[in-house]
Amino acid sequence: MIMRHQSRETAFKIIYQVDMGSVDVETALAHTKDEDNLNQREQAFCRELVMAVESNKAEIDAIIQRNVTGWTVGRMMSVDRNLLRLAVYEMLYSGHIAQKGAINEAVEMAKIYGKKESSGFINSVLDKVMKNEERKDSIVTEAAKEAMAEAPIKDEEKVTMIIEREVTEEEAEAILAGKLQ
Repeated sequence: MIMRHQSRETAFKIIYQVDMGSVDVETALAHTKDEDNLNQREQAFCRELVMAVESNKAEIDAIIQRNVTGWTVGRMMSVDRNLLRLAVYEMLYSGHIAQKGAINEAVEMAKIYGKKESSGFINSVLDKVMKNEERKDSIVTEAAKEAMAEAPIKDEEKVTMIIEREVTEEEAEAILAGKLQ
């Protein structure tokens, strides 16, 4: 979880830099990955997120546009726009995170990088996306599989888990023991 969160946050920073026009994708990837001290697995997952968002940007922007009222994607704050792009990619194109998990990650990053109202705006738009749009291919790539196969969770780490269905007693015990994600 922590590894994916750090990779996702770094991917957001890169997508933001590219959107602001200050650097190209490769330069932003090289600079930000080094600055954020990502290991090889984290770098691979981060690169995958960045490249996927960049290659699907037009379609992602159209999805965002269909789910906002009174805004155009181009008029949004860059932080909000790029958090939405990353979250929409993860919600609709990727199978490595639950939709509600992607929403939660985007909202938490909005609290750090956005304005006071950003988290509410992002939550609202992504909730509409979840209700109105269908998942695409739900691809789980090799880098995502490696990112999901992180080290076991330590007792002292704070863990937030979203469970989208009723679980059996055995599954609940496995979750509490940190053996099931």
